[in-house]
Amino acid sequence: MNTIFGGDLHAGLSGLELAGSPFDLGEGILLRRTYAHQFAPFMLAFAKPSIGQPHPGPWKAASGGFAFDITAELFIPEDIEKKYESKVGIARLVVFLLRLGVNPAITLPVFANSSFSALAKMPDSQVLLQPFEIERRRFPLGVVGGQVTVEAATWVKERWRTAHKLTSSHAEFELAVDALDQGQFVQSHALALLSLWAALEALFSPSTTELSFRVSALIAAYLEEPGTARLARQKSIAKLYTKRSAAAHGKPNHDQKNLLDSFNLLREVLTKMLDSGRVPSKEDLEAKLFGAKLK
Repeated sequence: MNTIFGGDLHAGLSGLELAGSPFDLGEGILLRRTYAHQFAPFMLAFAKPSIGQPHPGPWKAASGGFAFDITAELFIPEDIEKKYESKVGIARLVVFLLRLGVNPAITLPVFANSSFSALAKMPDSQVLLQPFEIERRRFPLGVVGGQVTVEAATWVKERWRTAHKLTSSHAEFELAVDALDQGQFVQSHALALLSLWAALEALFSPSTTELSFRVSALIAAYLEEPGTARLARQKSIAKLYTKRSAAAHGKPNHDQKNLLDSFNLLREVLTKMLDSGRVPSKEDLEAKLFGAKLK
């Protein structure tokens, strides 16, 4: 989804509290407070409509539906596509970083063609709204007090261009971003676990031999300095990997903590890559594992 509509893009965010407003994220991107309530109750009609007309009554309400309080607006200027190709892609990338660095409970349920503060007074014919992340989160993550402060906004501002560069140049990094970003919405916990570990495997082991030891050893070497902490980390990662293997063979035996630990492991890996500005190569990882220095 590269283009929803022309002009500037306004992304409505839910589950996000701003300590200040607006925040300038660079390249004309702004994060600011707003309010709107997006809702969709489930209804049933019992007669076919005429062409171009709504279903005739009576209508009956069904249980369920969804609703979101839009508490923040992410403004993406139209001309950003001259440099970064996709307004929607940049919006999703910024939201990913907000989830990574602020609160994983943030969602992006709607895009608009104008600021939410102006929509109410616009004629219906001029309003364009596109629902986006409206699926129920099957494994909801969140933190207490997750708030966009000046420091958090600066963290996002300093990293979204790096994130764009890495997702554009490294397919394995892009896969990992998608796995972490969309894992909460996967209906099956076993499939969510598999997607997280598929991303870790892509980053740390292009080889298919001895995956369990290789992946756990390289991840531990990447995250920890040599010593007992690295050894303990390798063992804990290897235990998590056995849960992935069981799920892959149709015999899942993981619990919610195993899934949460896998989310957090991939989150830690991606955060370190964003901080360093690079995805380590096979040679980098092996050198780190064996304490060698590359020339």
